[in-house]
Amino acid sequence: MKIVVAYRHAAYDSPWRVIPSSREGRFNRACEDGPTQYLALHPLGPTAELLRHQLRGPDAARADMILAKLWAVLLDVEGSVDVTFDNCASDYGITPEELVGDDYAPTQALAAHLRGAGVPGFTVASAALPGTDDLILFGPRIAHPYLEVPVTPEECPTGHLSDGARPAREVLPLVRWKGAPHSALDAWVVTGTYEKLDDPLAARW
Repeated sequence: MKIVVAYRHAAYDSPWRVIPSSREGRFNRACEDGPTQYLALHPLGPTAELLRHQLRGPDAARADMILAKLWAVLLDVEGSVDVTFDNCASDYGITPEELVGDDYAPTQALAAHLRGAGVPGFTVASAALPGTDDLILFGPRIAHPYLEVPVTPEECPTGHLSDGARPAREVLPLVRWKGAPHSALDAWVVTGTYEKLDDPLAARW
């Protein structure tokens, strides 16, 4: 068992999908055989994704008008794989540039391959918040009380964090906008590594 805390924005009564989406995403095609669950492994990840999809750039006034419904979840990620800049080309046939690129075809193909191979999910670099990772899970999930032990694999301890909250101000300058360079990828190309994003407010404490 390998438990992680993950985060998601979802404007519904639950952050979980039980049926496939009718809209395509980075790691899912429309109306696939099963749902794909998107989560962030950094608390700022969901709002970075939300801002990237809603805005074209760092517009603070408009960002303050976007309201996020945030969730925290506890997940057993045993059996999931890590798809990284280091291993994506050799192990999974996708380049680092494609992994965080704006063309979804290569990442959808990657996800379809992993789903077909029976992999329950994978971690991957966030396209919206460089220096952080996302968690992608395959199959239906349902909400379970946060402090109670799940009975079935589909039940996920889920906590509701906010309902109509403004994005944290520190996330706006960190968002990687569509068409912009990916700072973590750029650093990896030059040095073979990159710094993970820590809490931007930590320096003030």
